[in-house]
Amino acid sequence: MQRIDVEVVYTKLAHYAENPANLSYATEGSACFDICAALKEPLKIAPGEHVGVPTGLKVAAEAPLWFRINSRSGLAIKHGIITIAGIIDTDYRGEWIVGLLNTNAAGSGKSYTIAPGDKIAQVELPFPYHAVFKEISQEAFDELSTSRGEAGFGSSGR
Repeated sequence: MQRIDVEVVYTKLAHYAENPANLSYATEGSACFDICAALKEPLKIAPGEHVGVPTGLKVAAEAPLWFRINSRSGLAIKHGIITIAGIIDTDYRGEWIVGLLNTNAAGSGKSYTIAPGDKIAQVELPFPYHAVFKEISQEAFDELSTSRGEAGFGSSGR
């Protein structure tokens, strides 16, 4: 099956952390693109703890496309850090926040520290779509409003 390139627009927020890996596919054959942590200082995730990590990005693709946030295999296998809450709907226009969980047992002493700009997750579009990114201004992004807008994280019900 042939890959279908689709334009995906994004805007960077003031706390965005520069990293050339952000919003890029590591190889030609990669199914997912990487996203990075937009932190001012390192964030320690204790065993059994879950956190929301900001990305400093607002991203939009045309309907009906959606995004799935996936764990990075290296973080999962080497450190027990996985993603939680994995779908970003096509009508969400807020900052992407990545839920991370330290799966190590409480009391194990296996904390993990995310540094500013670290790759924290990988994101996929439904197959066979492949994102081609285009940066736009915050003002232009705001014109892409939807009835949902920036409402997320349980805003549609319990």
